[in-house]
Amino acid sequence: MTELDAIIETCFNSPEEELGKLFERAYKLSRDKFSDIIAFHMPGMRHYETAFYSGTDPYRFPSVSVSGARCSLDCEHCKGQLLESMIPVTTPKRLWEVCLEVIKRGGKGVLVSGGSTPQGNTPLARYIPVIKRAKKELGLDIVVHTGVVIPEIARGLGEARIDGAMIDVIGDSETLHSVYHLDLTPDVFDESMSLLEENRVPIVPHIVVGLHYGEIRGEKNAITMIARHRSESVVVVAFMPLEGTPMQNVTPVQPTDIARVLLACRLGMPDRFIVLGCARPQGEHRVTTDRLAIDAGVNGIAYPTEEAYEYALQRGLKVALSDECCSLLTKAIITH
Repeated sequence: MTELDAIIETCFNSPEEELGKLFERAYKLSRDKFSDIIAFHMPGMRHYETAFYSGTDPYRFPSVSVSGARCSLDCEHCKGQLLESMIPVTTPKRLWEVCLEVIKRGGKGVLVSGGSTPQGNTPLARYIPVIKRAKKELGLDIVVHTGVVIPEIARGLGEARIDGAMIDVIGDSETLHSVYHLDLTPDVFDESMSLLEENRVPIVPHIVVGLHYGEIRGEKNAITMIARHRSESVVVVAFMPLEGTPMQNVTPVQPTDIARVLLACRLGMPDRFIVLGCARPQGEHRVTTDRLAIDAGVNGIAYPTEEAYEYALQRGLKVALSDECCSLLTKAIITH
């Protein structure tokens, strides 16, 4: 068993009453390795108003879908619903128009996303020239949801010099089959990250906790795969039941389960920024998760609760507010 394996097993399997020591270790490690700054991200893909921040313009950092509301996979947890909040850009011309509107309204960048092809990749090929142009002529920050990566796309994104490639790393074959409807194995994500690295594309790997019908299943393997590759940060998100999907009645993982993954990432990859991403259950579940994430030493949280803001201040942290995607955490911290 490697040192990383041992850390993962300890974080995942320790009795809940023994987690306190792990939280203490993780929090101290984060402060010693990095700083007392925590970044809170509120990009334009969501209307967000709290006592400490107001973000109402979707063009401050919009999320766009190159496939509109279409997705060939028809995944069990989504059924295309996650695409509905994105701005449809079904032609390269429309993507350029959105980029110009972002500049006009004082925005900083764009998340280029979309539904998948039957092979599991986002259909980005014809949009790469526009992405490259937006980087060069407009100076926008561009991050991309890749899905499974193919060589052509890795080369194109490298040439475009995007700021980050966001990739959900699924660590279990059965999850890929039953939830994503993909006849693939987790190795495809290892290969995808390697392709991005070879083309000097910054990787922003995501771990989706509880995606297998609310069970912890491939998360350990996802952490192990991610640790083999270079990335400045790792983003942890969690399955959220959506109405109208086959998984609408699935009970999501508990906040403590999400915290165990955060702890394993923080202690197992001490030199990387760890971020609690935007997708996670709402209500009291979210309040508890945010608090535990701060205790686990995360460097950033997307769309934090007001309680998280107050708790961060109570712990003596300095809060950096950003209207950019949490995959660009380093920029928020550096400019604070």
